[in-house]
Amino acid sequence: MDFFQRTQLVRYDLFSIDERGSKPGSHPRFNACMAAAIEKNRHILKGLVTDLENTGTRRTSDLLSLPQGYPSKILHIVTHFLDGFIGIDSAFYNLVDDSHWLTDQTRQAIAAQPDGYWLIPVDGFSDTPEKAALIHQ
Repeated sequence: MDFFQRTQLVRYDLFSIDERGSKPGSHPRFNACMAAAIEKNRHILKGLVTDLENTGTRRTSDLLSLPQGYPSKILHIVTHFLDGFIGIDSAFYNLVDDSHWLTDQTRQAIAAQPDGYWLIPVDGFSDTPEKAALIHQ
């Protein structure tokens, strides 16, 4: 949970770690579970891009006239998925690369030393909207 202590913009009151669902890199289902989680991120991202397209945004030049509000919020979430900023929509987050994806270099490192890597399902919770605020005052 050290990651969340160092991250200033995401705060939770309680974490739930699924110990039974956690798997070392040597587990026979590690790669399949990791691939499924990354695919879930891709599915979420695809849905967000579809939502953005439904607002009329089709080309990058359309961003020059993107209205503030719902369309810009969708774009904001899309960019977080692409730039690696963790968010509440993240289904998989790679702490090694600070990414929602897996680099070839990290994939090779996992293959070389599988017991040094883990998939750990974590859920974060907040009791009230105030406690869930992105930036604490």
